Amino acid sequence: MAETADKPEKIGQTSNVADDNWQRYRYVVQRGHRDYTYRAINCERMYLGGGRQWDPAEAASLLAQGRQPYEFNEVLPSVNSAIGHQIKNRLDISFRPRGGNADQIQADIRSKVIMQIADQQHLHWKETEVFSDGLIQQRGYYDVRMDFSENLQGNIKIGVLDPMDVIPDPDAKTYEPAGWSDVITTRWLTEFEIANDYGQDKADAVFAVKPDDADFGEYDDTGAPRAKFSDPLLHGPSYDAYYTDGKIRRARVVERQRWVNTMSRVLFYPRTGDRKLADNLTPEVIAQQTGQGAVMSKAMFRRVKWVASTCTEVLQDDWSPYDSFTIVPYFAFFRRGQTLGLVDNAIGPQQARNKALAQFVHIVNSSANSGWKVEENALTNMTIQELEQKGAMTGLVIEHRKGALVEKIQPNQVPTGVDRLVEITTNALKSVTVPDAMRGQDGVDTSGIARQTQQFAAQQQIAVPLDNLARTRHMLAEKLQALTKQFYTEKRTFRITETDFATGKPVETAITVNEYDPATGTYKNDLTEGDYDTVVSEQPMAVTFEEGQFQQAMEMRKAGVMLPDTVVVQSSTLSRKAEIVEEMRSASQAQPDPVAEAKAGLLKAQTTKTNADAVNANVTAMFSATQAANQIASVPAVAPLADALLKSANFQDADLPPIVPNAPDGIDAMPVDVAANTSPSFPPKPAQPDEGVNAGIERMDPAAGRPQ
Repeated sequence: MAETADKPEKIGQTSNVADDNWQRYRYVVQRGHRDYTYRAINCERMYLGGGRQWDPAEAASLLAQGRQPYEFNEVLPSVNSAIGHQIKNRLDISFRPRGGNADQIQADIRSKVIMQIADQQHLHWKETEVFSDGLIQQRGYYDVRMDFSENLQGNIKIGVLDPMDVIPDPDAKTYEPAGWSDVITTRWLTEFEIANDYGQDKADAVFAVKPDDADFGEYDDTGAPRAKFSDPLLHGPSYDAYYTDGKIRRARVVERQRWVNTMSRVLFYPRTGDRKLADNLTPEVIAQQTGQGAVMSKAMFRRVKWVASTCTEVLQDDWSPYDSFTIVPYFAFFRRGQTLGLVDNAIGPQQARNKALAQFVHIVNSSANSGWKVEENALTNMTIQELEQKGAMTGLVIEHRKGALVEKIQPNQVPTGVDRLVEITTNALKSVTVPDAMRGQDGVDTSGIARQTQQFAAQQQIAVPLDNLARTRHMLAEKLQALTKQFYTEKRTFRITETDFATGKPVETAITVNEYDPATGTYKNDLTEGDYDTVVSEQPMAVTFEEGQFQQAMEMRKAGVMLPDTVVVQSSTLSRKAEIVEEMRSASQAQPDPVAEAKAGLLKAQTTKTNADAVNANVTAMFSATQAANQIASVPAVAPLADALLKSANFQDADLPPIVPNAPDGIDAMPVDVAANTSPSFPPKPAQPDEGVNAGIERMDPAAGRPQ
């Protein structure tokens, strides 16, 4: 669909825009939304329980028979186990540079800004709401838009919508809204609410219908009966145009966001080939972008048209200030436009389980007082009425006339297979929801590692809903990034709270974005520049992330990794671990570590011994060298041989070669009385073997008969 001029309709009069909007609403309701509403309500009843799981007609029939419609709700704990798993998985949004003027520093700043916005909007809790809606009612929806009620510059607002109030394109087959033709949200608004949102004149026009008319929205503008979609068995006139509750009148407001191709002003970026709609940018941003090389042009562009109306009156008809729908969906299970939750397939097993257990309990209760067969006037110590009341009492004594019949009626036996049916339905519920391992019901004798293994396997059963949640997280992050680039164009200061790893304490830092620098003529931390890829990650969980971290730290210690005590404490789940770490560090600074002191003393002793051994070795070598020099001096001819031996041993001399100088010319070798070698490393060899053995020992001379 292409449009060249699309002017808003005048407010306060019936228009084709309002009629078109209402007809589209009728179409999507008939196309599947009405059926979805029935299923969503039934799933919610099955989840909540408390008497809601039985069909009202079946419950009334049981009560008429004196039987109770018991409920044994297995759906609620199963769904809550999956929700608990999601709660323990923290959201982490970050960005990495992709193109343009993007860099990693600016990517980190964007990550901190987005996470700060998420924290201010309590995104963790709202994500749990959306995830719960998806598991229970198949669908969950965020509504992300700008809010100017508290800040003239505007703040991003993240809301959560009732799934039954949101109607996606029934003919679409994509998970992402970018593939939808439109999306409709519908609300019941009072006159005051319409006046507050759209103006008093619009509210007056909407409620110009007289209160005493036969039925609000009963007839269209031609006088023909208006088609209606309400079902009194559901929840009143849900699809009527108007309804009244006492003195309060309400009108159904239909908001439709749809894609329209129209000729628009577009900023073209020659370097990257990207296009950006200029009509949604401020003049300052346009001037900045064109100054950096962007070119203004006109081209066919897909934009969002936003129309809000009742069945007859236009409340809003204009271009959306956003580049996409405000709706961000979550579907637990999605298959080409078909959605499914975790409860849908649990309805049958849960109903069968309730019926089987109700029958079982009824038989057990009736067996206590199954009834009596009594002849007329047979009882002598009580009346028939007393027997009826006290017939199941322990130790009851019945006195009757001799020969009269007084016989207890045998109760009905539990039908064969009822207990088996209960077991089958219970297992079926666990197979379509979550098993016992994920609920922590895997037995008391199961080891920690085995329990974690079973829980990991059980988590695969909800892998698809968790994967779709990550998909929704990515779309939400992309939406937040687009809004910051489009609307966060002025100077802003964000106070970011981070955890200091060294101390474990939260540290607050200030980050200023879009700050003009007169020295360079550029903007610091400009959120409007650069293209960034969105990265959404989940921290892995064992049972809880903290317990898993602590377990890993202890295992590393057992493996020999010398982790400091402060790191182990920070990995624990202690509530005051930051204070404990600080006290540990203060104590370590005040008192020296005896282990460290012992290690230092040992190192010093080892160093002293090493130095002493080196000195001893040097003395021994010098003594041996002196002895060798004395030998060479007595026999100068040996000098060349000694020089060759030292070279073969790779000895390096600091002086010029030869290593051992030759004797001077004219000096003959003279015998020299060389002193005996006293080197402990090279003791002299005795002339005879026994000399060394018997040296210094007195021996007897056999001939003289006295010591030698």
